[in-house]
Amino acid sequence: MPPDAQDVAPAKRSAMSPIAAAVALMRPEQWVKNGFVLIPVFFSGHVDWPIVVKALLGALVFCALSSVIYIFNDICDVEDDKQHAKKRLRPLPSGQIALPAAAGLAAALVAISIAIVFAAGLPARLFLIGGIYAAINLAYSLGMKHMPVLELFMVSAGYILRLLAGSVIDGEALSPWIIVCTGLVSLMLVVGKRRGDVANALDENGRRKSLKHYTVGYLDQLTTILAAATFVTYLLFCISDYGMIRFGANVTVTAIFVLFGIFRFLQIVSVQSGGDSPTDLILRDAPLRTSILLWLATFFLIIYVIR
Repeated sequence: MPPDAQDVAPAKRSAMSPIAAAVALMRPEQWVKNGFVLIPVFFSGHVDWPIVVKALLGALVFCALSSVIYIFNDICDVEDDKQHAKKRLRPLPSGQIALPAAAGLAAALVAISIAIVFAAGLPARLFLIGGIYAAINLAYSLGMKHMPVLELFMVSAGYILRLLAGSVIDGEALSPWIIVCTGLVSLMLVVGKRRGDVANALDENGRRKSLKHYTVGYLDQLTTILAAATFVTYLLFCISDYGMIRFGANVTVTAIFVLFGIFRFLQIVSVQSGGDSPTDLILRDAPLRTSILLWLATFFLIIYVIR
């Protein structure tokens, strides 16, 4: 354990109430990822408020499920996290919440997610998608996160499954373009985080075995490949028959924000090497956040105003 760990942990423990510790354990700051459930509804081009409400409830279900996964992962890694530069300050490794309480909270969240599906009349196929999502993440937590390269695809799969959940709720099939672009972007974000972990030696004790098989140079290559593939795929979408017919010629304007976002991400990863999670990166960086908001605003104008 780092020399100051025993000094820092008690301070954090006394400053946080049990409720606050439970909330922190659920990682609400990561719930923004579940906005991917809303994307199919947004791009559908019609506002059907009952569907919108169901999509919001579907996103809430994934918020509960993702929190269960975070709690389970923290329970599995509690001893290892005590040795980690940042993770040792989390509620479980710092002793702010007990293991039985964490397990009870996870069980309650599972029950809540199931209750929402039934109470809101959401499609039964959400159980299948949610089950696959849970299975992948549980397997990840139980050891597959130590398998290099494969673990990158497992994290990326979570974003695709959220899209599929939104598609099931909306009742419209997803475009192959949105699936491919989402997969590429999510892979790029995950690789960027791993690059930061390796560059900053955030796993000095070797608890995440997959990092031993990565180097900064290798991850830089992957990031470059994924960034290029993402932008080329997005440009092909913009000029494709599907893009032109569905959104019109104005869709090409949105490529500006995508290119800027990619450039900004590469700058952060290569120059700053923060090692933060993709969600933290987006929420913290104003230029990157602004480019995403402008991209969404432009699509809103194209879909709901101009068209």
